[in-house]
Amino acid sequence: MCVSLLLMFFLVPCHAMDEGQAGLLPADTLVTKEYNMLMQVRGQEITGICVMNIAPENNIVGTVVNEFGVKAFDFTFSQGKAKVLNVVGPLNKWYIRKVLRGDFAFILSNIDTNKDFIKKKRRISFLPNGDISASNDRFKIRYTFTPMNSKQ
Repeated sequence: MCVSLLLMFFLVPCHAMDEGQAGLLPADTLVTKEYNMLMQVRGQEITGICVMNIAPENNIVGTVVNEFGVKAFDFTFSQGKAKVLNVVGPLNKWYIRKVLRGDFAFILSNIDTNKDFIKKKRRISFLPNGDISASNDRFKIRYTFTPMNSKQ
């Protein structure tokens, strides 16, 4: 049983890589962005890392993990709509997924504009230091995305 699980973890990534090399998903057209993410909800703070792969047609696939490597949730963004997937247990409530879906749809549709924008109770700001600040005033949620330095 353990051997079959190990084989699955090693063979599945190789199979996906072969499809990408065959032209189905050209890896050289993807842009990867990494951010330190701070989420403040009514006095509580959740910190982690947000990693996004952005395709040329602005389709985005990403994940949010905490500093210990525990995945909080995955997300996708395509044609102006976001989906929140694989949500960790304490956050896996329909109303939390709905708010996250709306917030990430707003953030990801405006993340490359570099213009401050307000729509209803949501706002996004681009700070001079490169940080991206977004908020949902209705539910008092604030997100701060700090670009990670990839050069070390």
